[in-house]
Amino acid sequence: MLENRWFPAAAMSALTGGVGKRPSSTRQAGGRTLQAQDKRPSDVSGSGSVWYAPQVTPEPAPAAIRPIGQDPKIRPLFDAPSIDSPSYRQFLEALGVAVYTTDAEGHITFFNEAAADFWGRRPDIGEEWCGSWKLYWPDGRPMAHDECPMAIALKEGRSVRGSEGVAERPDGTRAAFVPYPTVVFDANGTLIGAINVLVDVTERRRAEEALRAANAVKDEFLGLVSHELRTPVTTIFGNARLLQGGAGLPERDSAMVADIATDAERLLGLVENLLLMTRAASEQRVDLEPQVLGHALRRIVEIFRRHHPGREIILDLEIDELIVDGDQGYLELLVGNLLANADKYSPDGEPIEIELRRVGREARVTVRDRGIGISEEDVERLFTAFYRTATARRIAGGLGIGLSASKHVVAILGGRIWAEPRADGGSEFGFALPLSEERLD
Repeated sequence: MLENRWFPAAAMSALTGGVGKRPSSTRQAGGRTLQAQDKRPSDVSGSGSVWYAPQVTPEPAPAAIRPIGQDPKIRPLFDAPSIDSPSYRQFLEALGVAVYTTDAEGHITFFNEAAADFWGRRPDIGEEWCGSWKLYWPDGRPMAHDECPMAIALKEGRSVRGSEGVAERPDGTRAAFVPYPTVVFDANGTLIGAINVLVDVTERRRAEEALRAANAVKDEFLGLVSHELRTPVTTIFGNARLLQGGAGLPERDSAMVADIATDAERLLGLVENLLLMTRAASEQRVDLEPQVLGHALRRIVEIFRRHHPGREIILDLEIDELIVDGDQGYLELLVGNLLANADKYSPDGEPIEIELRRVGREARVTVRDRGIGISEEDVERLFTAFYRTATARRIAGGLGIGLSASKHVVAILGGRIWAEPRADGGSEFGFALPLSEERLD
């Protein structure tokens, strides 16, 4: 549906020369020279009415004519009582944002003070397309003035949205901007000019660049620290497990070794999650391979049982041969995080259930416990990095990155993840992965 907007009386007067006769002028900009025209366009409508339809895209035609006829969607903006009324200029000056207008040939007919401040110059009336001294694309390539969004809008007879540019001022400073050129037609459907609003986004772009730089430093730091910690922590954890399995250790020493193994395992999980989140933030490409999900779950559960001999794990595989496109390390981290959470927040002696089902074109894995449970209010925030519920903070330590890392893994694998409280206490965490397309049948 067309969006019709109303402007004050004489709002489009400048488009048809309401600012008076243009003086001759010459601009040197970006290596090109423009000679302004000493003429004033005539009132093409002859009716005193101007029409404004931002979303209208006329059929391609040399004269940029779009017959309107009895189209009820297009209404006159105003019955212009005076094309030289100062109300129009006052209105645009009050906007506080760079605005200028051109005629149908692209010659500037009006600009406000905000536009002059933005350009860093006061262009002569009659200059073409834009008052910027020089223009560039966002990637730094020079933009010719006749390639700017305002020129495209007038040449093609359509309003242009979604573009960006960089304007260079005569003093060498630059400003990033988002233009909103909108074409204007008279009552007969003839293109009579355009109005352009330039939104300065320089500060926003600087803030975005600063944020990207800070994130890059953070990711590099986390990656470096995680890599440096990974090897010694793995060595400590492995040797502690070997000592635990050996004979002849005094009871006191055996308890100390068990504490070392437990804390080393927790630290190793933290390092792995930090590494995964760093890789996810840097958008590193992951090569997925077919994985038999039932076999992977058996292997992961068996490793978890060896590390937690006091915890009963009930594994229920409805179908053993479900195949998904995944990564073995990511699957181990994902399921390991869910099992570790269930173990950490469940009382001793309570079993953990893990279930695999096929539902439609998905393989669904569910981990259930009878631990501290979760509230409906916490469900949406559980997968946010560093978030932990008040109850979880009282019961056990941690940084709150395991579930966030799990969410990243599921996203990389093309699936979804969820959490919900159980009716009789405890929690249910689950994820679903799409079945491999080649093996759906």
